[in-house]
Amino acid sequence: MKPLAFFVVGIIVVFGVFAIVLNVVRSTERVFVVVDSSFAMGPVWDQVPSELDDIDGSSYSEFALATEKALVHTWQERLELGSVTPFAPCGFDSIENHPEASDADELVLITTPASCPTEAFAEWRVILLQP
Repeated sequence: MKPLAFFVVGIIVVFGVFAIVLNVVRSTERVFVVVDSSFAMGPVWDQVPSELDDIDGSSYSEFALATEKALVHTWQERLELGSVTPFAPCGFDSIENHPEASDADELVLITTPASCPTEAFAEWRVILLQP
């Protein structure tokens, strides 16, 4: 019976070490999300939280969130919009100037067709919210 106990304990230790090593060496994907917070987003603003929940449902990812006006938060495990509300006209000119944009593995822009043109964001995943 003793050899069986040693075998079972050995298997548990081996798989435990394997799981720990796998979690440590697994790379974390960085996702930079920009939410358009212009006037044009007003009619679809209630859809933004569910889109953010869909995006941050990924395991082994960390997220930075910004609007086209300012950084909301830098890298963390969940996307938190906070008290951002749509105001002012849109302007996507400075989005790619955020350091998080260059550090990210994936770039996501959440906007609406009624807002600024998105043709310049060919490398981004653009999510267009419909009213």
